[in-house]
Amino acid sequence: MKNNLIMPKQTGRKDVFYASLQLYYNSYKNGEVWYKNQTFKKEIQRLLPDLSKGAQDEAYLVKQSELTRYFGLVYYNYDKRCAHITDSGIKFYNAYLQNNNEIQIDILMNSIFNNSFGRNNTAIKTSDSDVDAPKLFLKSIVDLNGISRKGLAYLLYVTHDLQINYNDAIIELSKSNNKDREIPIERANKYGDVKFTVLLKELEIVKEINNTYFLVDNIKEKYLDKIKKMSIYNKEPDLILTLKEDIEIEDDDFGLEIPLFSDIDQDKVIVSFAYDINSDKFKKQNNRTPMPYKKGNTLRYKTNARISKTALDLANYTCLGNKEHITFTSKLGKQYMEAHHLIPMSAQKDFSINIDRIENIVSICPICHSAIHLGDEKTRLELVKKLYDLKEKELKNVGLDISFGELYTKYYK
Repeated sequence: MKNNLIMPKQTGRKDVFYASLQLYYNSYKNGEVWYKNQTFKKEIQRLLPDLSKGAQDEAYLVKQSELTRYFGLVYYNYDKRCAHITDSGIKFYNAYLQNNNEIQIDILMNSIFNNSFGRNNTAIKTSDSDVDAPKLFLKSIVDLNGISRKGLAYLLYVTHDLQINYNDAIIELSKSNNKDREIPIERANKYGDVKFTVLLKELEIVKEINNTYFLVDNIKEKYLDKIKKMSIYNKEPDLILTLKEDIEIEDDDFGLEIPLFSDIDQDKVIVSFAYDINSDKFKKQNNRTPMPYKKGNTLRYKTNARISKTALDLANYTCLGNKEHITFTSKLGKQYMEAHHLIPMSAQKDFSINIDRIENIVSICPICHSAIHLGDEKTRLELVKKLYDLKEKELKNVGLDISFGELYTKYYK
């Protein structure tokens, strides 16, 4: 999802949509499979003379047909500069000629359910995104009971540009105020003017009330279940960031913490999104009250993976055990590092203060991490002492006053 998410931007007008489809349909009926751009530009102006006023270049006129292509009713060949109506387009236009709105809606909805919009779509050659914007639009309407234009822009930005998990983004949007929804101005301009929503409104698939989009009642009644189950992605993303704050990281029998940010999780990458350390949310989580729970007969404490991710960010993904240690570039685009609690989480029962906090978390490479737990006595002692010296002041400043001797003897020896 690091590439462009591009959507049709010329027009969402219903009359332009049907006029474009009419030209491709008539070409098909006349036995001409491919309809050339030059002919289209001439004829679309004949059908809709007002388009001539905005025709600053020839590409402008050809792009009037973008939405017919976007929804799979027309196929466009960029090399030959011509297009032809698809089987779905023929069925759609025949239904239009018969005034059968139900069949038209069925075809468009099936297109949204089954087609790819973020990539491999002949309306937008250069788009290359895992996110399918029309799917996201309809799904967010259902999940939020309505979506504003600004809300849609926010979701497009965080799911594509920031690669945030859709469900996390929905939760964040549902509880945030307008300030929290602000996105970079260039993205607000891009994602705030979405033309396909205009067409879906004119075709009475959605309705707009007080600047908020809702499903039209008959659409909701017929398609609600399918929309709920629909994924917003055209393929499984390589990388998804989560905003969840209660991802549980368990210790093994030796107290070796599982790497929090391994880039591989059953062939799908799910990693945390770091906090803004100046935010109230970060301060609340960093200073939260430890909440124990039992797993079998063992007392455990949940950790917040975003806290650890924040600690890695603050360390700039360098190994604090040895800054010369180089690993590899992960799918995050950062050097791979692991987060280690200097005072192990198994020790939380001995402290009233939360120890799952950035002051107690160090960024170290996998070699150093393994050496802490599996190295010989001399290696372990030297490494833990080095990390303790780096963190001693921070630990004491938050009330975790523990000497190196006590730390090592009690939790590492």
